[in-house]
Amino acid sequence: MALTLPDLQAIVTELIRRPGHEKVRSLIYRLLVEGLGASSTEIEFERPLPEVRGRTDALLGQTVFEFKTNLRREARVAEEELTRYLTQRESETGQHFVGIATDGASFVPYELRRGELRRLAEFNPLASAARDLLAWLSAAVAISADLSPDPDTVRRELGRGSLAWHVARGELSALWEEVDEEPDVRLKRELWAGLLERVYGTSVDSDDLFFQHTYLIAVAKTMALHVLGLDMPEAEGLLSGRPLAEAGILGAVESDFFDWVLEAEGGAAFVQRTATHASRFRLRDVEMDVLKGLYESLIDPEERHYLGEYYTPDWLAVRMCERAIERPLEQRVLDPACGSGTFLFHSVRRIVASSRRSAERSPRSVGALLPDGAGSGCSPSNGPDR
Repeated sequence: MALTLPDLQAIVTELIRRPGHEKVRSLIYRLLVEGLGASSTEIEFERPLPEVRGRTDALLGQTVFEFKTNLRREARVAEEELTRYLTQRESETGQHFVGIATDGASFVPYELRRGELRRLAEFNPLASAARDLLAWLSAAVAISADLSPDPDTVRRELGRGSLAWHVARGELSALWEEVDEEPDVRLKRELWAGLLERVYGTSVDSDDLFFQHTYLIAVAKTMALHVLGLDMPEAEGLLSGRPLAEAGILGAVESDFFDWVLEAEGGAAFVQRTATHASRFRLRDVEMDVLKGLYESLIDPEERHYLGEYYTPDWLAVRMCERAIERPLEQRVLDPACGSGTFLFHSVRRIVASSRRSAERSPRSVGALLPDGAGSGCSPSNGPDR
């Protein structure tokens, strides 16, 4: 049974009053099962952890919940317990876990970094924006699928303020420290920085930007596979674009600077976790450049201003493609500064639409331009070049 909006608002209203440990647990259970569609059998309450002489309040997937009556008074106790529980779970499974301490009014996520508990951005729900709590929990436990592939939802789930990015940022920092002295990895970083300096005319090398680009590449390559309906491979196959090459799409996705993560222990697991987050969107229904919105949300506004970056709105890109591509089936398209690919995206859509119209008029001559079941595509001879 799905939660109605009045039910959701009532739950959030009660949670923000800090109704006590047991009531918070009951209400969070309803949010997870009725709001996010988690199976009740997937949620373990009071799971005993004899190795640390304790038991988790709740465990769902790779998320540990610790319920309190008042976090303002019990924060230290919650942190001590989560440190023990996360350490035990990660040691036992070899996987990365997130801990969430909550009294209903505040949700504080944590992760372990080098054995130390690291606090992430706190979330405080509001009754007037009850759906935001569901969205936050969805990102925390990464179970909701079939999300709308619109820029706002992508930014919320994967952008600068999301739990997914905060966790990824910490993971990337740890992975980089592990391999930053290796010659091959250092060379990739230097080549990346050198190309950016050539583009911008000034040095822009920074850990944050390098990590943001690494994260974006994993997200973008995952989305590319899902848009085309291809199966997800292991981390190396994803970053190298092997499924696309096997499908006959060459030169679109290849190994690049950002596969440096695979040199670090745990790098492949990071790529797979990022792909899991990016896979929750209904990507066959993409109507606009969602990566542009994600990039805008990740890069600090002051840094974008310093770099002189400007992002073309989708409506303007559509108009420009209409003016520039007058004969879609006869022209080639080149965008030498494609960024997130807004112009290429709308160019391909224009070519596909023209192909379909031509196919309706003359199926035998043009029908072969469209691959079976493809949501978008074009023949190698007239498609956009990168």
